[in-house]
Formats: sequence, C-alpha cells, structure tokens
Amino acid sequence: MRNLLLPFLLILSFIFSCRSESDGLLEEKFNSYDVYVAGIENNEACYWKNNIKTVLTGGSGITPYKIIVENNDVYVLAASNAAPQNYYIWKNNVKINVDQYIGMNSNTGTISQYGHSIQDFQVDQGNIYLFGIVSSPVVQLPNGVNYYTIELCYWKNGIKTVLFTRTPDFNQPHVTYRNFIVSNGNVYVPINKFLNKITDSPYELGYFKNNTYHTIASYSDYKSFNHISKGTNNSIYISINDNINNNTYYKNITTNTDSYLSQTNKTKFNIDGNDLYEFSNVQNYLKNDVPVSSAYALDFKHVDDLAALNQNVYQIRSKWTNDAAVSYKVYINNTETQQINATNGVFKSIFVDPN
Repeated sequence: MRNLLLPFLLILSFIFSCRSESDGLLEEKFNSYDVYVAGIENNEACYWKNNIKTVLTGGSGITPYKIIVENNDVYVLAASNAAPQNYYIWKNNVKINVDQYIGMNSNTGTISQYGHSIQDFQVDQGNIYLFGIVSSPVVQLPNGVNYYTIELCYWKNGIKTVLFTRTPDFNQPHVTYRNFIVSNGNVYVPINKFLNKITDSPYELGYFKNNTYHTIASYSDYKSFNHISKGTNNSIYISINDNINNNTYYKNITTNTDSYLSQTNKTKFNIDGNDLYEFSNVQNYLKNDVPVSSAYALDFKHVDDLAALNQNVYQIRSKWTNDAAVSYKVYINNTETQQINATNGVFKSIFVDPN
C-alpha cells in the first residue's frame, strides 16, 4: 500500500507545483504593469489604477478623454460635457483650466469672440504639449462676406506655436489633421494639405517637425495619412493611405523607410517591439495585419482604445444597442478585468505603465 501511495503523492505534488507556478506566472504578468483607465462615473471625472478609482477634483460634468503616466505622474485631459466645450488637465489630481494655461478666455460659443479646440495632448520629459486650433472672431467685410481665420497650433507648457493659418476663402489651401506625437522634445504633426476647400481638390501629404514642414507625397500621388504613433527607439511612424493602389503602408519618418503593406485602411495603430496593432472601433483588432479573434468578448464588439506592451494587449471595449453604447469593459489579453454600464459612466482611455 505504501508503495502505491508514494507515486500518487509525488504526482499530486507535481500537479500542485505546476499549478502554483502557472498561477504565479499569470499573477506576475498582470501585476508587473499598472493599468490606468480614464472615464466618468456618476457624472464625475475619474480614473482607475488597477481597478482602484480616483475621483478628479472639480470634475463634475467633465469627461476625460486621454490619460498619460510619466515618472509616476498622472496626467488627464478632459472636456466639459455641456456646450460651449472647455478643456481641463489634471496633473496628480491638481486641476488646470486649459484656457488660462494657454492665455485665452473660456469658450463662449459666440462667433464674435476667439475660440479654441484641443484635439490631443502629450507629455514628454515632464513637459505638457497640447494640439488643436484657435479660431478668430468672425467679422463682416465691407463686401458683406464673413471672414475669420483658424490657426493650427501646438502649445508647450502653454506657449503657442502656429503651424498653419487657414482662411475661409475657398480658393486658399487648407489642411486636415488628427493626432500628433512628441519624442525627445520634438513635435510631429502630420497633415493632409488641400489646394482649396473643394472636396475633390488635389492634396499632398506632409508633416511638421516642430514648426518646419516636410513633404511626404505630392499632390499627384493621392496619398493621405490616418494616424501617427511612436515605435521602439523613439522612431515615428505614419500610416499612409495609397488611394491609387487602395492599400495602407507605414512610413518611418525617422529613417525615411516604408514597410508593411495592407489591403485595408485602418485609422489607429500602436507599435509594440516589432508588432503593429491596428484598431478602429471595430470588432477585431489586427496584429501585423492578421485579425485577432474577439470571441472572448461576446457582445462587446467595439474596440474603443487599445494599448500593447511586451506582448500583452490592453483594451477598452463597448457593447452597442440601437447605435448607442450601453456598457464598457476592460480586457487584459482575453481576460475581463473591469466593467461599467453606460447609465453610470464611460471608459475613454487606457494607459499601461511598467511598475
């Protein structure tokens, strides 16, 4: 009997040892990173660090749109829910009114006054960068034409740099834009530059590095950008639509090299080492152009935000009914870690920081 029992105990010990090791690896995989989620709950701006909520001071009626963590400092960009929309930043839960920060009056919605719109923000080496537009008051010229300008700008610690000024004249060039990147103190802003405001007018593709403009593709090339993102070693990538060949490729503007052709057009992407993750509010994100099944997410078929770090994927997903989001979940790889119903709040942005 003793001879039979000993091998059984050894097998049982081995099973529990493997199980303990597996659980330990899983726990290490989850616990070696701090996961930050920004959003709103019960009409209060807040963020969650590893599911523990921090309510942002003075954040009633304000929705965060992006969260960034650098050197243990937590930055959140948000906007008021009611029009006219104004903007706010929290650094470690200290609220900053963006209008005062950039030296402007609050938005009033009145066209006879200056207005501003913040599209994105970045943090680099403790410096806060904002990206957006400033519109001048609308005035009526003697010929009865309403006239105003829009400045495409970025701000470093509240100091404005104007990249492009657009006029309402349909015969003048104008630009479209989306997001920007800051790396080692350099600001990168991609634009599609149109000859005029007519929808089908020729356009060229380029980007600003700080306040110097660089052309990527000429008007005759019919190429446009989708998104800009930072890769390894601070390399900067722009996703480019080739509208003649109907595909997307990625340009490393740091090395001026092109790579990774795709037959579909995406909007957002992140880079983790040599892997490229694309997502655009659809059911399956793509890793290196291969759709990754979202069967684990069941009815949560919209990817609202995604971060990838060291082969782990962190997502905010939403469930929609009748063209409206009704619930949000956070997933780490295939595992659900957090949920909120839309009646109570929203998850907007996710950020992952190695601890």
